[in-house]
Amino acid sequence: MAECYCEKCHKTMNENQFYTYKSGQKTEMCKKCLTMHIDNFNPDTFLWLLEKMDVPYIPSEWDVLRNRAYAKDPFGMNGMSVFGKYLAKMKLKQFNKYGWEDTERLKAEAEEKSRRTKEEREAAEAMLKEDLASGKITEAEYKTLTSTETLREEERNKMFQPIIGSDNPYDESNFISEEELIDPAAELTKEDKLYLAMKWGRLYKPSEWIELERNYEEMMNSFDIQDADTKNTLILLCKTDLKMNQAIDAGDVDGFQKLSRVSDSLRKSAKFTAAQNKEQKSDYVDSVGELVAICEKEGFIPRFCTDIPQDKVDKTLKDMNDYLYKLVTQDLGFGQQIEDSLKKIQLQKEMNNSEIQIDDETLIDQDYEDFYEEIYDQKRKDSEKMYQEIMQGE
Repeated sequence: MAECYCEKCHKTMNENQFYTYKSGQKTEMCKKCLTMHIDNFNPDTFLWLLEKMDVPYIPSEWDVLRNRAYAKDPFGMNGMSVFGKYLAKMKLKQFNKYGWEDTERLKAEAEEKSRRTKEEREAAEAMLKEDLASGKITEAEYKTLTSTETLREEERNKMFQPIIGSDNPYDESNFISEEELIDPAAELTKEDKLYLAMKWGRLYKPSEWIELERNYEEMMNSFDIQDADTKNTLILLCKTDLKMNQAIDAGDVDGFQKLSRVSDSLRKSAKFTAAQNKEQKSDYVDSVGELVAICEKEGFIPRFCTDIPQDKVDKTLKDMNDYLYKLVTQDLGFGQQIEDSLKKIQLQKEMNNSEIQIDDETLIDQDYEDFYEEIYDQKRKDSEKMYQEIMQGE
């Protein structure tokens, strides 16, 4: 399989990692780099790519593929989730005759059809919402019959746009005001601010410095971090987590999802995981000095053995001895089994010895000499016979 070079990430990969133009040539960038900034719900982010690939934009066809990907994994969608499938669909017989120049005409036809469909859909969804509120239908039925766009908008509003009202628990009057908050950076000296600015950057607020430093110290205490590369990764992780929290507080779902993926990638690359931490903590005895210290702290094994099991190994040995004793004394057929096994072993030994003796007596040096002399005589007779036949033929 041929390989292609990506101008974005500067990597050489198999050609199946690149999209194909109608001319048969591969794209200049790989699939991941080419679609990394696509928002499947925002046409402005992918129309330029459709023009580049010379395929028309048919909103209804795009929406079908997008809704299918969203239903499969709402939070795992990326730029490649729809774009590649859409290009493959445009290669079908009913679409391959169209190009980007047909977009406006197809779009006008689709918009008229979509307008009528949207009006009908909004009216139907309004009735569904009323039926849900009155209890005529279940929530599962409502979500099944409602469009993906409406469900997505409702989820965004539900998670990040609290309802304003006196009974709303998210009303700002129920929260503590900024005047009542204690400024965590009030006690920072000039030297402290200079140190934090050099470590984290001057574009952060003093309160953000303190949050970054707190997260940094907690991670340093949780993991064994020694080398400079891991410390630099930890600094990037702390900054990413800070921005991620700010994004979710501001209601930026897309930004939160992107930062969350970056945070997971940094944690995995530096092995900042609970499993890794547990593994490091469990493997704490790695020298004789530590073993001696444990013995001095916990006590030594007594010089003389006692009848009381001292650990799991002694208890296991005792259980095995008890089992063997019961097996020999209480199983009436066990002795016969042992006797039969011993007879079979003795018989096998006799057979092996017999085979060895036969092999030793079969061939001797004179046998080898007779064998080669017989072969020589046969060759001589064959040569004489062949010579006589040749002479007679002449």
